[in-house]
Amino acid sequence: MNTERTAGGPTLELAVHGPDPGPELAELHHALTAAGVASVEEVGFRQPEPGRRVGELAEVLTLLAAGVSDLVAAVESIRQWLAVRAAAASHRPTTSSEDGVTKVVITLAGETLTLVNPTDRATSEAIAQFYERHRQD
Repeated sequence: MNTERTAGGPTLELAVHGPDPGPELAELHHALTAAGVASVEEVGFRQPEPGRRVGELAEVLTLLAAGVSDLVAAVESIRQWLAVRAAAASHRPTTSSEDGVTKVVITLAGETLTLVNPTDRATSEAIAQFYERHRQD
């Protein structure tokens, strides 16, 4: 997938792993555009590998977020979306501790950053380093 810079800023590839985001996906689109992303487009959808499906884990959905004017705001909007999604999942019964877990893998310029909720110290440090490497001068 193309994660090159567009006129408004870089393009992020977002791979959303976990239970079907369904109606919550519109909230992610809105959060990203409110954070200054010029456009969000669904570009891929796939089932997990055979034998890897558990509970309601249904797919990996790939989005392209183009024209990212503020990387920090975009990443923080994804983290907030994950927090809301995790809170909602905590109220639903699951058959496995991993069923309700959603992660978003962000790819920018060939580098990936994996976000989950809650964020641990190592992930917080990885986020800070990601921001430093990709800050726009």
